[in-house]
Parts: sequence; structure tokens; C-alpha cells
Amino acid sequence: MNKKLIALAIASAISAPAMAATGNVDIYGLLSVGVDSVQNGDNTALTHDTNRVGRFSDYASRIGFKGSEDLGNGLSAIWQIEQQINVDNNAGNGGAFGGANLRNTFVGLKSKDLGSVLGGRYDTPYKVATGRLDPFADTLGDYNGVVGAATNAGAAVGAGSYFDQRPSNVVDYISPSWSGLSVAAAYAFGAETAVNNVAVTDKNANLYSLAAMYDAGPLFLSAAYEKQNFGTGGANSVGTFGAVANTDQSAYKIGAGYSIMDFTLGALYEKTKDNFGTGGANLLGHSTWYLSGKYQMGAVALKAAYGKANSNATANTGAKLYTVGADYSFSKRTTVYALYTQIKNDTNAGYNFAYNAASGIGAGDKPSGFSLGMKHAF
Repeated sequence: MNKKLIALAIASAISAPAMAATGNVDIYGLLSVGVDSVQNGDNTALTHDTNRVGRFSDYASRIGFKGSEDLGNGLSAIWQIEQQINVDNNAGNGGAFGGANLRNTFVGLKSKDLGSVLGGRYDTPYKVATGRLDPFADTLGDYNGVVGAATNAGAAVGAGSYFDQRPSNVVDYISPSWSGLSVAAAYAFGAETAVNNVAVTDKNANLYSLAAMYDAGPLFLSAAYEKQNFGTGGANSVGTFGAVANTDQSAYKIGAGYSIMDFTLGALYEKTKDNFGTGGANLLGHSTWYLSGKYQMGAVALKAAYGKANSNATANTGAKLYTVGADYSFSKRTTVYALYTQIKNDTNAGYNFAYNAASGIGAGDKPSGFSLGMKHAF
């Protein structure tokens, strides 16, 4: 018995420092899934393509680790590692940690008075500026079906490859709140390999993004601007649909939200432009409106949203997004929901769902779907 007690005491003494060294680590995450019934709304003679498809979908499930160390004088070292988890198909992660499924992951410094500086992979200020205005974020009805997206003669583009990005190789500054006002700025290096220094036009890609947000009581206001410059060629982390060497694209948006008793209203306007076309003409740039509303009745929330992307340089490349739904919160961490969403494309447009896109979408199609989902945060 004495030998067992001595062994236990030694083991405790050895493990205590290791546990103390990791005492500042918080583990968090989200499990979010949905059962969907989706059809692509094919407008051609191939009517069999409009048959509904039942599926089980993952909607941005993730696990993360974060922590901080007090460095004194109001300064802290901060870090975070966050990984996407595809609940319905782990093979979608390539069986490896990191890579394209790495979410907001960084190391940096935080000052109570001066703000935070982060380095790693992180949502752009442009993306963050209006995220809270989407009541259907990370679901089949996510506003990135039309916001931050684009189309060109029926070729759809997801939000991850246009605007509302989460780039790698980024340095990000986030200010503290000054009576409700905060600002953020980010710069992303587009490549880590030098281009051939043969012509004066040779250059590496880069991205910079700026945002200002005002959050005080019932009122929320935001404005954001982003410019993506594309290098001469080769691999870079500022990739996008339709990008041409030595071109660029930019966007700005403004957003507003207001709460009146149990109602929450939101609106945003976005304008994009590029020089991808012949002679530097605008090719994909266009404007987009988005309106949303939510009514809270105890544990139940009724929600609706409408988005409209106008045509770009090609006629009839606009689209409309309609989404309605309801949430029921069992607790602060567990919610179930139901929603219906549809994207009505113009005859030359091919917008699609931002999450788990419908298959076989072509110009003029009208993808739609019902989704029953559950979210649990830990």
C-alpha cells in the first residue's frame, strides 16, 4: 500500500508542472448539421435534374484552442488554433489537420489601450464588418449566396474565392472600442516566392482590407473597403474567380442594424469592381442589396431575408435570394432551426448556395431547399 501511495505522489509531482503550463488553454467549438431537401431548379429541357435530393450536411462545424499570457502593463500574448470539422464526411478534410480547412488561427499581442495585432490566418475586416447582419449565417440560407459572390455567364463563384475571405499570410490590427467605435485593418501577402524580375510589371499579389464599426445600444453601423491585387503569375493566397495576371479588384460595403424591442432589422449595400475585361474593363463587378429581419418570442425566433445582386457587364447576370425560417433555443448553447431558401438567377446568372452548393447549376437555374438543422456550441 505504501509503495502505491509513493508512486502516486511521484506521478502527481511530475504531471503538475505540465498541467500548469497548459492551464491557459480554452477548448471551444461548434457542431452544426442539417438535413436538407434541395433541387437545382434547372430551366432547361433536362427536367430530371430538378428532382429533389435529400442529404445530410455540415454547416461550419469546428473545434478550437485558444489562450493568452499576461505580459504585464496591460499587454498580453494571445493565440488561437481553429479547425473545420466536416461532420458528414471527414474525407472532405483530406484526413489532415490544417490546410484549406484551417480557420482563424493566429498568434499576436493585445493591449487594453491600443488594441490587438495578429499574424496568421484570419477573417478580413471586410468580411467581419457585416457578418452580424446575416440571421442565416452558416446555414443553407447564408447571405454569401449573393453577398461577396459573383457570376459570369452562368459560372457561379463561392464567397471563399471572391470577397468575404479568410486569407493566409495576413497581418491584422483590431482596435479597442472607443465609446462603441472600433476599426480594423489587414494586409495579406499574396506569395512567399519571388516572381522573375525580368519585366518591370512583375509583382507579387497582395490584399488589404479596412473596416470601421459602431456598436452602441440598439444601433449598429459599419463600412468596409477591400482591394485585391493579383501578381504576375504563380501560386498565391489571393486567389479569385476570373483573376488575370497584373489586374485587381475592389469592393466597398456599408451596413446598418437596429433593434426595436423584440425586432432586429439589418441592411447592407455592396459594390464591387475589377479590370478583368478587355482593355481593363469591368467584368464581374456589380452592386448587391441585402435586407434581414428577426422577431424574438422567448425561445423562438422568426427570421426572413432578401438579397438582390444586380447584373455585371454581361446582361441578365443578376439574382434574387429569398430565405425564411425559425429557430428554437433549448439553451444558450443548443438551437434547432428550420428554413426555406431560394436563389432566382437571371437567364445568364449561376449563383448558388454558399454552403454545400446544389449540383448541376447552370445559367438561369433557381436552386432552392428546405433545411432542418441543429447547432450546439461548447
